[in-house]
Amino acid sequence: MSHMENIKEKYTIRVTESGVVIQKGDKTRLEFTPVEALMLLDILKNEESAIKRMAEEATPLPTRIRFR
Repeated sequence: MSHMENIKEKYTIRVTESGVVIQKGDKTRLEFTPVEALMLLDILKNEESAIKRMAEEATPLPTRIRFR
């Protein structure tokens, strides 16, 4: 079995009228108000290059994330 066959969706991210909900497969939920979600987005944007570097170092496969 290849590594790619073991990949599963671990999180579901939904944008709702009341903010953003991130739900893990085991039903653990994180809920963010719109202001909190924007703060999280800002932090992630500021750390994007470091996060990409860590992801590249953590896996031998090329990492590409596509947004629709």
